[in-house]
Amino acid sequence: MKILSFIKRLNATELGLVATNDTFIAIPKEVDLSSVLINQQAMHISDRKTGIDYTPQNSNIKYVQIGQNGQERISGLGHYYTAVNAKVGDEILIERIDDKNGSRYILDFYHRKAIVFQKYPDGVEILPNDYIYQYADGDDYRMRVQYEGKNCNLEIKFIMQKKKKAISPAETKFYDLVIDGKSILSKYSYQEYIEIITDGMRLGRMKTYLYSIAEMMEEEDE
Repeated sequence: MKILSFIKRLNATELGLVATNDTFIAIPKEVDLSSVLINQQAMHISDRKTGIDYTPQNSNIKYVQIGQNGQERISGLGHYYTAVNAKVGDEILIERIDDKNGSRYILDFYHRKAIVFQKYPDGVEILPNDYIYQYADGDDYRMRVQYEGKNCNLEIKFIMQKKKKAISPAETKFYDLVIDGKSILSKYSYQEYIEIITDGMRLGRMKTYLYSIAEMMEEEDE
């Protein structure tokens, strides 16, 4: 038996929360799915929790080898994201299982309950979900977090509101991340994702994907 697993932690663009309104999984350049998925062909894939089958007759979930900006993606996930109430920072799994009965594809989903930020030159943007609102303090947010192994006070301090680009349709609010009175923004790179897992309030970098291949011996029928 061979199991290929690809897990993606979702951002606002993939969930259709920006101007394009597309819903998909972006496949990083480091991950090659071309040998296990068929380009531009609607998939037959089953949801592990509900047992619902998504087929070419009722959905259009498919691997797109050359999408927008040359980016590979798995598209057509709008209905699935709605069904599972997907939010920024949640995990979606695409799995292919090859065994003596052939190949089958599995979907799975996990709510991580993460507050997610993305770094820009003017500060961090708070990506849209509703987990941060309980920590509001005027224009800012305050909370206790676990950071680098210590319990710390975190201030998410409003800096400015402006367009990311001249052609952006709307302005974005930018914030500083301040731990015990000191900004930590310089520790993160441009467009890097930062998260707070609300179960334990752990603050750190968000690993955006996991990819693995496992092979095991199948037991022979008696």
